[in-house]
Amino acid sequence: MASNVIAFGLAIALLVSSSEALRILVFFPLYSKSHSILGHGVVNRLLEAGHEVVHITSFPREKSVANLTELSLEETGKQWKAAKANDETYKIKNLVGKGNFGDSIFFVYFTYEIHKAIFSAPELVEFLKDPSQKFDAVILEWFFSDVIAGIAPLFQCPLIWFGSTEAHWQTLKLIDEVPNPSYNVDIFSVSRTPLGFWERTVELYTMIKKMIILSVIFTPLEKSLYSDVFPSIAAAKGLTMPTYNEAIYNGSFIFFNSHPSIGTPFRLPQSAKYIAGYHIDSKVKPLPKDLQKLMDEAKHGVIYFSMGSNWKSVDMSDNMQTSLFNMFAKLKQTVIWKFEEDMEKVPANVHLVKWAPQQAILAHPNLKFFITHGGQLSTTEAIHFGVPVIGIPIAGDQYVNMQSVTNKGFGLTVTLAEDMADHIYEAIQKMLGSTAYKTKAKELSFIYHNRNQKPGDELVFWVEHVVATGGAKHLKSPALSVPCYQKMYLDVLAVLAAVLFIAFKLIKRVVRKEKSSKGKKEKTK
Repeated sequence: MASNVIAFGLAIALLVSSSEALRILVFFPLYSKSHSILGHGVVNRLLEAGHEVVHITSFPREKSVANLTELSLEETGKQWKAAKANDETYKIKNLVGKGNFGDSIFFVYFTYEIHKAIFSAPELVEFLKDPSQKFDAVILEWFFSDVIAGIAPLFQCPLIWFGSTEAHWQTLKLIDEVPNPSYNVDIFSVSRTPLGFWERTVELYTMIKKMIILSVIFTPLEKSLYSDVFPSIAAAKGLTMPTYNEAIYNGSFIFFNSHPSIGTPFRLPQSAKYIAGYHIDSKVKPLPKDLQKLMDEAKHGVIYFSMGSNWKSVDMSDNMQTSLFNMFAKLKQTVIWKFEEDMEKVPANVHLVKWAPQQAILAHPNLKFFITHGGQLSTTEAIHFGVPVIGIPIAGDQYVNMQSVTNKGFGLTVTLAEDMADHIYEAIQKMLGSTAYKTKAKELSFIYHNRNQKPGDELVFWVEHVVATGGAKHLKSPALSVPCYQKMYLDVLAVLAAVLFIAFKLIKRVVRKEKSSKGKKEKTK
């Protein structure tokens, strides 16, 4: 009887402790609307679960929300963006034929500069110094920079990483080890498994090249930034910072904004989970009345065209814009095009919007398909709603995403070019003439939704689990504590080589003595 009472008491205690509200810091550092959507999605799911959240963001909400405190870096973001406003390098019209900007040394320096600007913001430094700020966990977006890991030690709490793309070697090494490039390709590679001899060679070369560039050029820069920012803040709070490497590799968990239905089913360690789609609300907000009427009354259906939030259609060349308008004018379908400025002489079937309620448009039954730049949010939302896509990748992981879309059969890829209007028209006709793309999109949408937990619920569960278990040390990969030379058995090979060398020398000496002895005997005879 007594044991039953004790067991019941323990069960009640566990129930009470698991239902306590946590205080969590969320920080997605990029001044980017799409990345801020991911950050707000994390915040929304945690708030819905009853937790208190402090959100460091460059895109604060217009209205206050219960249990949410926002530290706005909007002005810092605007200043950084204004400094880049006159740089024509990264506008759509100037990226034609230039390859993938994301797969360049300039991109890595670009992300370093972003983080350097962020940590120079006085409001962020003062917040990090504030001794009254206490957290149960810190959720940080990793975007090709490790230095942000220094935030977690300032609050003496578990670090949870967030990867905004598919799993790849640069993110997996944070919590496990660098995976084998023969089947886990670089995030900017368009190769897909199974890889041929030449593809495997290229992947290995790419990984080694990037490792050398990072270790020789950018890791020293990040270590310097880490030393400039964090030790002084820690000292003000009476703390001692861990080393740069200790901070980076002390993560408890990582979330990936991907799913095998959309991307590649790479092998994940125990401390990683796919949660793509968590940012999508269970109830889609209704369309504005004008768009609802437009889509309802479109006799031949609707085509939705958007180049995302970071790339602007207005930055296309005049020739691109004119040829696209002329091409769309030949269609029976109504076209909704996210275009950032007002335009004159727009075809009757084309409706321009400066900002598009994308999820609501994709959810409408009269939508035929989605013409996109192939960003991770766009391809995820397309699969969520079972919509086929035509993709025009520009940079970053968009090439990888669209390669996956094409391989999986729910979309087509068109190369960014001055004459791309003709190729888009061909893709449109191909998609209108076949139900295979829509069928495949619906099939993959079923796989995407057929999970044992909704992605938002899974996110909340693992955050709570990390906190409840004191940093989820039981999930920590043993690979993190094994040096590279041991993983590759270089020490064993060295010992084996030494043993063989000594054995060879000994045998050689014995043989020489035997020969010498035989020679003496023959002379004596």
